[in-house]
Parts: sequence; structure tokens; C-alpha cells
Amino acid sequence: MRLALLESYIKKIWKKFSQDDAREESYYSILEDLLTEYAKSSQRNNICVTTLPKKTETGNPDFRIWDGSQQITGYIGAKAHIVKDLDEIAVSEQLQRYLKNFPNVILTNFLEFRLYRNGELIDSVMVGRQDTLVRMGIKPPAEHEQAFKNLLDKFFSFFLPKDYTAETLAQVLAEKTRFLREQVVKEEAKEENSALTGFYDAFTLKRFKRDEQGKVWL
Repeated sequence: MRLALLESYIKKIWKKFSQDDAREESYYSILEDLLTEYAKSSQRNNICVTTLPKKTETGNPDFRIWDGSQQITGYIGAKAHIVKDLDEIAVSEQLQRYLKNFPNVILTNFLEFRLYRNGELIDSVMVGRQDTLVRMGIKPPAEHEQAFKNLLDKFFSFFLPKDYTAETLAQVLAEKTRFLREQVVKEEAKEENSALTGFYDAFTLKRFKRDEQGKVWL
């Protein structure tokens, strides 16, 4: 990564922060510019960055990275720069949903970047000190340029298998179906007097009994 690119990014973050009226979404265009410029500088000319893409069945990540046609590289979930501890975000229901359904995900507060592959954390880089920005109110120096380049290279180089076998396709569809089924049942069970409420409670609490023929009854 060119040092000037990361330095420019940090400078824009600091300038936006200094205005004292910015919220999380105010920083989206800065990150989008960084990702787009880096893709170009690494000869990935088919990369498109969509900020706030259409909602998916799993939710609405803040960024989608794709080729502008069909192939999706990955998603990015961004949190406010004042969020210091990404550990709490990492275990949230929202991010766990993303990690379960999207194989290539970055979580960031615009200064720390965490890369997840198939639900597992595989890389993490801090490009600027959050305390320097938030507590001291000064521009943090850009750091760990090579490590950040390596993280972005891993993220951008990801691609799904072009050809699925019957087995791998069945696994993907089964996982999607299971996730959607769980969500539908949970939402339906929340409704008062729902016909599913008793079934849901029984199965989740494992309240079963067998009759003389061995059949299971609730």
C-alpha cells in the first residue's frame, strides 16, 4: 500500500471528526474512497464498492464489495469511530448473523479492521490509534501499512468456487434453509396466541415423553 493513501485516509477521518457534528454514516464515503483507490492501485479494476446496499435476507451490511455484475467479494460492517472495543460488536447477534451467512467479512470502527473468513477471525490491524483521535483530539499517525495491505489483499482476493458440486451446493442450501427456518419460527413464536408457541417452547426446552408404542408426544 502506498503510504500516501493511508495517510490521506487518516487525515480525512481526523478532519471529519474535528467538525464535531459527524455520526457513523458521515465516515462512509471516506472508507469507500480508500477501498476504491486501493483496488485500483492493486490492479483490481473490476471491483465495485456499494455503500448501504439493498437489504439481504441476512440483514443490511454497510458495504458490499463486488464486480458490479454477479460475483460478490465480501461485506463490511462499520461501527462508529468512538467504539473502542470491537470485541462486544463481534459477539453481537447482528455480526454473528453476518458471519454465519457471509464467508468474507470485515468489521471496522474506521481505525481497527478485523477480517473474518467463514466465521473465523483470521486477521486484525490497527491503522491509527483511537485514543489519539477521540481522547486527545489530534490526528493519529498512520501505522501498520504493510499489515493493512496484507489484510486488504486477503479480503479482495477472496472468491466463491465457480463450479459447485451437488454436495457443496446442497450444503449451502441446507445452511440457508436452516437459518431462515429458525428466524421464521422465532418471529412466529413471539406472537401472542401463536400456534407455534407451544411447539417452539417444547422443542427448545426438550419437553418430550413417549407412549407405550415409543411415539413422541409433546
